[in-house]
Order: sequence, then structure tokens, then C-alpha cells
Amino acid sequence: MRNFSFVSLILGLLLSLLLAPARAPAADATVDLSGAGKAIERALATSSMPGLVVAITDRQQVRKVIVHGYADLKTRQPLAATSRFGIGSISKAFTAIALMELADEGRFDPQAPIVRYLPAFAVNSHYAPITGQDLLSHTAGLPSYLVDTSSSRYVLVQLKDFTPTYAPGAHWWYSNTGFQVLGYALEDIAGMPYHTIIQQRVLERLGMSASASVIDDSERARMAVSYMRWPYDGSYVEFPWFEYSAGDSSIVSDAADMCAYVRFYLNRGVGPRGRLLSEAAFIKLTTPILNDYAYGLEINKDKGATIIKHSGGIAGYHSEIEAHLQDGFGLVFLSNGGLDGTMKDWIVSVVTAAFHAAPLPPSPANAPDPYEAPLTDYTGVFQLGSRKTATHDGPVQFTISAGHLVVTQGKTSIPLARMGPDMFRTPNTDVDALPFFFGRKHKSKDPAVIEVSRGVKWYTRNKTAAPPVPDIPAEFAAYVGHFATNGPEGPVARVFVRDGHLMMMVSADEAPELQSLEPVGPGAFRVGEPDYNPERAVFDAISGGRALRLTLTGVALYRKDTP
Repeated sequence: MRNFSFVSLILGLLLSLLLAPARAPAADATVDLSGAGKAIERALATSSMPGLVVAITDRQQVRKVIVHGYADLKTRQPLAATSRFGIGSISKAFTAIALMELADEGRFDPQAPIVRYLPAFAVNSHYAPITGQDLLSHTAGLPSYLVDTSSSRYVLVQLKDFTPTYAPGAHWWYSNTGFQVLGYALEDIAGMPYHTIIQQRVLERLGMSASASVIDDSERARMAVSYMRWPYDGSYVEFPWFEYSAGDSSIVSDAADMCAYVRFYLNRGVGPRGRLLSEAAFIKLTTPILNDYAYGLEINKDKGATIIKHSGGIAGYHSEIEAHLQDGFGLVFLSNGGLDGTMKDWIVSVVTAAFHAAPLPPSPANAPDPYEAPLTDYTGVFQLGSRKTATHDGPVQFTISAGHLVVTQGKTSIPLARMGPDMFRTPNTDVDALPFFFGRKHKSKDPAVIEVSRGVKWYTRNKTAAPPVPDIPAEFAAYVGHFATNGPEGPVARVFVRDGHLMMMVSADEAPELQSLEPVGPGAFRVGEPDYNPERAVFDAISGGRALRLTLTGVALYRKDTP
């Protein structure tokens, strides 16, 4: 029994002949990477990241490993080339590879409804059934992440109440949940636990002996300590530990093993012990479906060259891989406290230049740290923007005193504490602890602060004041506040009003993310753009004029601020 028809197999082989770089030769082993390595080391010396390992490989072997920073800031234990990290969402393609192996064996068809392989899967939908390909390519319309049921088959129970907002395949929406579903389908097909499948079908066959396919307590002591930014001063603090075993983000690895993984792509599905995937299956794995996304992989084209890449993040660990197919080299980035995107892109350009025997680009300027924006950005007078409340409240003024930002309204002045990028709050002893959220002029070379929100009140800077906006709906006042889950992954949400709209700042293990809330029903809102976005925020349990619960696409957050 075969999964691919004879016609599709022939088409796949023809396509491989057209797309393959004529069995591109291995990257020249004589390429000198010493200059690139020294340039990268000098640039990283000025970085504030806790730790970063950068590895470079060609089609045959690791060419260079650059190590910066610490595996443990408290003990000052340096990172090593062998330090182990959670690779987060890079794990998704491991799930996809195992499924495509099963496809080669005739046991999985990505075009078939996933319920064929996972009968417990169902959603509340009138659209066509969701297929394996829909899940593999993030086009199924499932929500991004159901934190309270992630890494648990109970997510299949929770999804029964989820209503997709569009037909499968119509749009692209990144979904960790979808790959968790695929992991459970993989278990049902193979008849064994996910971590065993990945260990036997991928890790062992690629020679990834230092890697594990589950993040559990036994792994913790053998991993670098991971960190997050403390929002009040931008320092790094240890990220809360949690176990994880689902198909979207459960792999632990080191630089050498991840280079072996990258070589799997550079060699078009072949590992050190032979071929893992047929050429047809490899093409299926790496052919974009929508938004340059294939099966758990981003596929970029740069001047005709193909670059397979993906990033990942979990519990403070951040990672990224790139496989430059035509040039025959790849890079691995493993960090235990955030990955500077500008620095990462520059390192890629340095390595690319080295392999092309081109001049190395100059070191990048250090990007402004959003946690350390100067207090002068926020000083000035801001006028209330609402027509009705403008008659009741005067302007607010922000000044600097004794190294603190101070807010003055009327005759009251209060020093503020920074609590994140463009966020400040009153002292903890203040009962009304609603933060001040400053907004900047976006899409501008001069992203100056032009507005500030606090609860239901929105102010604009005098010199950039916009015409007054209509009053917000009265019920918005019930939704403003601070909501959180009690688990280590978060999320934490703070809701406020800006320019007549309800806004939400969400923090988890990534940098805080600002989202607009667009009404779709009583107490219900679409979270951000675009309009087909399946994520929903629902406020309920109104008591004393305040919603006590905020449910983000099935995940319950509870009010934390005091009356």
C-alpha cells in the first residue's frame, strides 16, 4: 500500500529535478570562517543576552561553533558548545518528518481528514473536514495556543467547542494547537508515545544523541538555565520551569545535534544512516502551501536561492535554524534568554559573505533597548481625548524628578515605576494600580510618544492632539483591568482604552504584545487583525460593574486588580 499515487510520485520526481540545485556540490571545505567567527565574537561581546550559541555547518560537518555568555547567571557558569536548550517551535518539523515517514510507508495521507487517524478530534464546524495538510501548514483555522490544556490530550476535548471562522485552507494562522493535534494523531497511527516515535524515527536516524524528545524534570539539570526580562528594570530573571511533551514544542538539543538536523535539509532528506524521506516526501515537506509556509517550515526565496528556516521559543529558550540549500551551509542559534533579531540577521549576512568570499558587512549598531527608553520620551502635557470625560478631567503632565517619571494631575503628583516597554505604574501601595500605557507614532523614522492610556481614559500629547473621539461604549469600563492565569506559562493580560478602542497588552514568555479588541458580540471581541483571526476574548462574570473573568479562546484568565 502506498500513500502517494503513481502520478504524484512521477510529478514529484520531475519537480525535484527542476527545483534541486543539480545535486548542488557541498560547500567548499576550504572556505575560511575564521574572519567571520572573530567578527561575530566581537559583536557578541557587546550583547546583553544571557547566553547564545551560534553553530555553522556545511553538508558534511560542523564548521564552527561560537559561544557567548552564561549557562547560569547566578553561578556565572559559562555556556559551552555542548549546552542544551529547548528548541520550541522548531520541534514542529520533527513531527512533520515523522508523519511524512509514515506517508512513505502508506500509513498517513496528508490530504485525508485528520479524524481518519485521530477519531477523538472534532471541532464545531460546518466547513469541510480539517486535513493533515491543513494542520501541518497552519491553514486549519485552529487557535494559536490553549495554554491550560497544552501538552495534554484534553485539548481534544476543549476543541470540540471551538468554532472555526473560515474554511480549512482559506487562510494562514499559526497554530501550536494544530501541531499538538498532529502529535496525538502520530501516536495513534504508530501505537506508541510521541517521544518514543521522535526518538526512534528522527533523533536516532540523524545521529542526534544529545537530544531528547520530551522536556521533563529529569532534563532540567542538564539544560542551560533560561531567563526572561524582569519588566520593572529589564534585568534577566530565571524563567519558571514546567514540563512539556506535545508535538509542537517538546525537543531539547544542542548545537552539534541541531547542525545534524540542518544537514538533513541540506542533503534533501538524507541523514548519516541513509535516507529518512523519499524525494517525493521531502518535496512535500518543503513545498509552501500558503504564506511561504510548508509543513512546519518557513521557505524563503532570496535572489533565487532557497532558505529553509524556523524559529522557536519555550520557557525562556529561543532558537532559530537556517538551511541555505544552494550555498550548502546552515546556521543554528540557541539562546537561553532572548534572541536579538538584528544581531541574528547580521550574523547570517556575515556567514553568507564568508561562503561567497565577499567582504564582511560592518557590525550592526546596538538596537535601542525598549526596557531602557529615556524618561524624556514621556515628558509633556497630555489632553483627554474623549468629548464627555474631557469636561470632567483636566490634562495630565509627566515630568522627571529624582530619576523617576512623575505624573501630575490637578494638585496631585505621583512618582511612577517602569513596568515594561512604554509602561509605567503607580507605587504598589496605591489602590488604583492601573498602568499608564504610552503609545508611539508608528511607521515613522521618529517613533515619538504621542498618546497615553490609563484604564478607560485616553490622552494625546498637546502638539499632536487628534480631534476628540466618540465616547467608548459604557460596558467597556467593566472590561478594563489586569487578568492572569496561575500557571507558569501565563498569559497575563492588561486591558485598557486607546482612541475609542479596547486594547489588550498580553505577556507570556515573549515580549509584551499589544492587540486591539474588535467587538463581535456581547462581551466578545476578536483579538487583533486580520478579520479572519480565530482568536477571541470574552468577558463575563460581571460583579460590581467589573468582569471577573477574561477567556482568551478557551483559556480562562481571572481579574487580579483590586476594586
